[in-house]
Amino acid sequence: MSLFNAIFYFVLPLMLSMVHFSVCTSNGTNEGTIKRGTPMKAALLFAISSFLLLWAGYYIASFVEGRVAYTANAVAFFFLAVIGFRMVLHGWQKKAQKKIFDINEIPVIFALALALGMNILFMGVALYFLDMRTMRFSLILAFVVLLVSFSGLLFGNQFNENTGWKLELTGGIFIIANGFWLLVT
Repeated sequence: MSLFNAIFYFVLPLMLSMVHFSVCTSNGTNEGTIKRGTPMKAALLFAISSFLLLWAGYYIASFVEGRVAYTANAVAFFFLAVIGFRMVLHGWQKKAQKKIFDINEIPVIFALALALGMNILFMGVALYFLDMRTMRFSLILAFVVLLVSFSGLLFGNQFNENTGWKLELTGGIFIIANGFWLLVT
């Protein structure tokens, strides 16, 4: 396996999932706030939404393909840069001391899954233009999001909130760098 494939199929899903990790650790930091079963419910919904939104982005890109002039690497760079900048901005923002939502509620989990999945939707568009094996990427991404979300909610006290946003910031910078690498190769 080439370095590009290893980064793209294994490291990039890990970096994309850092936004899930950040949100999950910030919600799992206080003792007793997470009800029993919530980590698994949230992690499963986050993983399923990541899988579905990646494919939604992929199919949206297929409809747009014939309507715009593009180079595949330039389109992938654009979407990777958008994802990376969104993650960097989110990681850079000062986090609220008090939670304004309760992650134990199913509607809140659905809303978070959609909000966090916007980066994944953009990744689906980038995947289409890069002509990569989307099924492999989407399965790896869903598995990583499942593990990262579950561990962030379950062990939030051990990681603390700062770890989450620092990893999200690092993930965003890595994704931007990966987009530049695609653009120059």
